[in-house]
Amino acid sequence: MKKYDEYQKLMRYKYGYYSFVFLICLFILNYLFGQFFNFQWGATKELEMLIIMFVVALFYVNISVYHNAYFHKNDDKKSYSWLFLIIGIISLYTTYQTFLISPEEIIINGKLGRGAIQLFSGLMFVSIPITHFIRNKIDEKKNGSLFSKVTIHEIR
Repeated sequence: MKKYDEYQKLMRYKYGYYSFVFLICLFILNYLFGQFFNFQWGATKELEMLIIMFVVALFYVNISVYHNAYFHKNDDKKSYSWLFLIIGIISLYTTYQTFLISPEEIIINGKLGRGAIQLFSGLMFVSIPITHFIRNKIDEKKNGSLFSKVTIHEIR
């Protein structure tokens, strides 16, 4: 954590806490659906837990990237974003190929199979550069509009 500044540490701890609460809520909700409605959406209960953890990790990573708390302060964010995008696209492409060759790897009798793990990991890698791009565009728009407001105000 030495490579993060105080704001980044605060955001990581804050959203780590929210992610933990989110994880507990999803586990409880999954338990209640299984217990009272006999509803199972994954091939096994272990796979359900793993997918829930992927969903929470996806939430944590995206909220951290959005609040500039994912990358270290001296990292080349653009290079990492391109690397993550390439890894994610390759992962999603292999998931697609798996689905074409053997669809039962991903969906078994209407339930998610173990092939969904690769899908969620690909989504996680692809979501990092997308979130980073969105954050940069929002920052550019804020800075651009702020600059134009200052310029207009100075003219008056």
